[in-house]
Amino acid sequence: MIEEIAENGLRLQRESVRAIERHRFDEFKFDHAESFVRAVEEMKSLEGQSDEAFQLYRMSLLVHYRTLKSLSDTIKPFESAFLEWMQTPVAFERLKEIDSSFKEGVEALARTVDESDEIIGIEAMRLANGFYGVTSAKDFAAIPGSTLSVLARVAEWAGIDREHAKTILASKSWGLLTSYVFGDMFLLVLRETGSIQKALEAEKKALRRMLIEPVGMQVSIMRSFGFQSFRPEDYYQRYTKEFTPYIDAAFREGVHPANIVVLPTHVGDIGHHIGWQYYSICRDEMNMDVLRTHYMLLEKNMQSAIENGSVKTIFDLSTFFTGISAAFIYRLLSDEGFTANMLTRLFTERFYHGVMADQFDRYIVRELHVNDFLDFAARGERIGRSGWKIKGYEIDFSPVEESEYLNSGELYAFPFCNSATRFASLMKFIDMPCLLAPEPPSITVMVNAIALNPERAFAPVNLCKGCATAEIQPARCMLCKAQDVI
Repeated sequence: MIEEIAENGLRLQRESVRAIERHRFDEFKFDHAESFVRAVEEMKSLEGQSDEAFQLYRMSLLVHYRTLKSLSDTIKPFESAFLEWMQTPVAFERLKEIDSSFKEGVEALARTVDESDEIIGIEAMRLANGFYGVTSAKDFAAIPGSTLSVLARVAEWAGIDREHAKTILASKSWGLLTSYVFGDMFLLVLRETGSIQKALEAEKKALRRMLIEPVGMQVSIMRSFGFQSFRPEDYYQRYTKEFTPYIDAAFREGVHPANIVVLPTHVGDIGHHIGWQYYSICRDEMNMDVLRTHYMLLEKNMQSAIENGSVKTIFDLSTFFTGISAAFIYRLLSDEGFTANMLTRLFTERFYHGVMADQFDRYIVRELHVNDFLDFAARGERIGRSGWKIKGYEIDFSPVEESEYLNSGELYAFPFCNSATRFASLMKFIDMPCLLAPEPPSITVMVNAIALNPERAFAPVNLCKGCATAEIQPARCMLCKAQDVI
């Protein structure tokens, strides 16, 4: 099972990288993701797994792809941001339709939002003023400044059923319940009116609507940004009709509702990873080679780690996939004399200067990927300091050492003067690190882990992320809810 899950994860990563390499000089079309979609289509649940849980991911991606293709052959670069926020709302609304007690819990939480001025007001003002520094507004963990953290604090006061609370929080953790990000509405209204009270009321209204009417809210958000690639209403009509039977089947078979809202949303390789942004980044051969080398590093080391017995559980697969990736990022940094803390300090300084320069003309989600990248670099440094080992396995960096482009700085700088070519290439990924994370294998592991234990809520999780920013802002840890989200 471990070997098959690892190979599936590697295949999805491989298909994403190959699609980018093949089409990076083209205009993006949805059918560029055909090979990736075929790989998902050929995946199947394994012995001892819940097929109903497994299909929540597999069929969501297939239905998503078919629906997009029926509506358009492409999407505008800016509008690709919305593609992976459209699935959880469907599952969330369906759960309310088939479970009246869950609907009552959601409505109770929405009412509690109206009584939570202190929580919402303080957190909104902190985000508006940059109190938390670099943070991920959309994080799976309840770190300071995240939407999940605010929702979890409100849920504590609601007194709703614990399992229902898990489902709601999961929908804004590993799930993506609309593109709503806490703090954006507050900033917008504060800029337009100068009234803190009006801004607070607008934020509360948005948070309530996300819970009560997520599909309608997502359509409204897309419309507010002038979305034109296709009619969101048409997408929802087709996706909902075709995917609802899989939601119903999973619910009937006892898959935890928290898993039902998490699994369908991970469709990001279509139009996001395989899409305009990575095409543009990877038109530079050095950047393309970062992705190629990263994949070869994963393939070589995952096979070795499994063969020598270092990988003992499915969750070890996730530890190795993400750990090798973090080590790769830090290896490229350290080879040119950079430390993770240098990076964290640089982007923290830039953040505070940026807030002062454009306090109200920014999106709270802007630092999402920067925060993730800093965390990966910091984790990579910890691995490097331990001898480049993960669970006793020493990483084989030969793909890095054999890379023509990563070792040919003279192609990008005057010979003997190339001091930061790898660093410069990595910085092209800091706003878009998804494939370096790496998301396709991580999602594959998550899907299979849930399918093995479908009755247990996979999210939200109570854990310390070891945030990179906490190294230079340790007081953040005093305000963190990640270890006791529920």
